[in-house]
Amino acid sequence: TYDMPESFKPEAADTGDALYRRSLYTFWRRTGPGPVLETFDVPKRVVCVARRDVTNTPLHALVLLNGPQFVEASRVLAERLLVEHAGRGDDAVAAAFERLTSRAPDAAERTILARMLAEQAEWYRGHPDAAAQVLTVGQTPPRGGLAAADVAAAAGVVNALMSYDGCVVKR
Repeated sequence: TYDMPESFKPEAADTGDALYRRSLYTFWRRTGPGPVLETFDVPKRVVCVARRDVTNTPLHALVLLNGPQFVEASRVLAERLLVEHAGRGDDAVAAAFERLTSRAPDAAERTILARMLAEQAEWYRGHPDAAAQVLTVGQTPPRGGLAAADVAAAAGVVNALMSYDGCVVKR
């Protein structure tokens, strides 16, 4: 994972497919789990826990909105959905909502998603350097054939959805 160099010195971050292993296969140290896992209140490994605590702190949003692995994941999902939906951004973000929450968005949520996508697209069209920067986060190369502003805007919406309580917390 991307946080290996900071959390398990002198271990280097993996590259290629090994970088994208599920968290199940990340390195563990008994007294110090990875920073992302610790932020999400992973139980200590020195004791047995019957049930994990459910918490929601500002640190969760900080990690989900800014962590390189989450920014990259949102960009890759946005690219995939824009291709699947032939560039129709509103349909792509509605599909992202359904994928991330396991339910279709209602009319009000669809309106919010469409407005959010329009605002993001307008901002990124006015700031092409910022749109290009979004495409460089992570090791996955950007998919060709898509406008950088459209991808960055859709990725911003997907990233916000990834930090949405309905996506993060199992109830």
